This record gives sequence, C-alpha cells and structure tokens, in this order.
Amino acid sequence: MANPLRRVGFGLASLVFSISAQANLLVPAYFYPSFDPNQSYWDEMTSAASKTAITAIVNPNSGPGLVANSDYTRAINDFRSAGGKVVAYIPTNYGARNQADVLADFASYVSFYPIDGVFLDEMSNQTSTLGYYQAVYGAIKSANANYQVFANPGMQTDEAFLSAADVLVTYENQTHYAAYTPEAWTANYSANHFANLLYNVGNQQEMQADLVQISQNNVGYFYITDDHLTNPNSLNNPWDTLPSYWNAEVQAVSSVPEPTNAALMLIGLGLIGLTQSKRRASAQS
Repeated sequence: MANPLRRVGFGLASLVFSISAQANLLVPAYFYPSFDPNQSYWDEMTSAASKTAITAIVNPNSGPGLVANSDYTRAINDFRSAGGKVVAYIPTNYGARNQADVLADFASYVSFYPIDGVFLDEMSNQTSTLGYYQAVYGAIKSANANYQVFANPGMQTDEAFLSAADVLVTYENQTHYAAYTPEAWTANYSANHFANLLYNVGNQQEMQADLVQISQNNVGYFYITDDHLTNPNSLNNPWDTLPSYWNAEVQAVSSVPEPTNAALMLIGLGLIGLTQSKRRASAQS
C-alpha cells in the first residue's frame, strides 16, 4: 500500500511548484524561419511568446554567418514584439577558440540583429579555462550590461563559473535525467541562474514528469523535446524541430502564476497538516 504521508508530501511539492516556480522556456531554435506555415517553428514560438516566458537561441550558421539574413530579421523582430527574448549562439570550442573570434561573432550579431544576450556553447567546465570565460563575459557586459549571458557546459560545473555567466546549463542530455542530482552549491542561488535542456523525451507524460523534477532541481530555464539524435556518434541536430507536445509544454509553463498571499497560506496550512499527520503516525507506531 502507498504511504499516505508520501502522497501528501508529493501533493504539497506539486502545489509549491505550481504556484511559485519561475519558469522560462529556453529553446535552442536551430531551425530556419521559413515562410511556410507548416514549417515555421519560429511562428509557433512567436504565438506562444504572448502566453509564457520564452528565450530563443538564434543560430543562423553555427554562429551569425557572414551577413544579416532578412528571414531571421523578420522572425526575431516578430518574436521579440510578442514578448520573447533572443540570445545569440556562439561556439567556444571548450575554451580553445580564439577569444577575438568569439567576440567578432558577438559583434556581428549585434550589427545584424536585435538581441537580448548571448549563448556561449561548447563551454569547458575545467577551472583552467575560467579566466577565458570571465574575459569573454566581461567584454560582452562592457558592450551592454543588460545582455544576458548563458553558458553551456551541458554538465555540472564548479561554482566559480557563475562569475563567467548569468545562467549555466548544467544538464544537456537525452538520458538519465531521473537520476540527475544538482551539485549542492546550486541551492545557494536562485533558479534563474540554471538551465537544463532535455531531448529524446518520448511523450507528454514523460515531459510533465520531467517538469516536476526540474522544479525540484532549482532550475529556472529549461526545454524538453522529443527530437533526438538519429545517430549518437554523429553531429546531427536534436534541436531542429519543436516537440510534438509543444502546446502542452507551453501550457504547463504558462499556467504557473506568481505566488499569492492566499496560496502561501494554503501551503502553510498544508505543512501544518503534514506535521500533525506525521505526529499521529509516530504515536501509533
């Protein structure tokens, strides 16, 4: 028989998540902004941006490309007008890419498109590269202090890397999320410092279960998709579509309201009830 105290605890955890989580979709939008409505994932993101917080990672050509692309300009302008934010994809080759080239990509994005920040991909999590990323971060912030800097090691990092990014992607994978446990130090920071990116999540029910765990992991930015690597040894793109359950994912995030005094009171009453139930169970044992 299921433990009734466990059910109560889970219900409270779900309630806390549903009324207090600060949820933001972080979408690797590695797809072309087609004018064909049947292929325009950018249009779908734009429609959703009026309902929930979405940050899209724009990536015209594994970076900005050589010239501005009018299709991307249109898509970015429409998306931002709907309330979305756009950050610019820049590879760093795990700290081996010349900093001047990284910052040249940044300058090109600023010249070509309206952006809200950058997404530094292929980030090393070795502390020997910390100075490299701090320098890049400082240059971006010097250009515009309001730019938000995401950095993607795709795995656990040393706490010091929060001096080189506003948001760290601490998980990017298609397996084992149920067993993933964040480093203890992440609990010292608000959820908006962390992002998780999950792919090959097969259906809506799995996506919803992962959402609960994401909230419990103190993660404020996330994205879940059923897109996948067709060959794990290849470099193909698991981020070239929106998930089949996109509307359900948007709905799950957009239904998260701000905490209210009444909701906080309900949590308090629930916690009191849980404490009393535990005491009764202890007395009966």
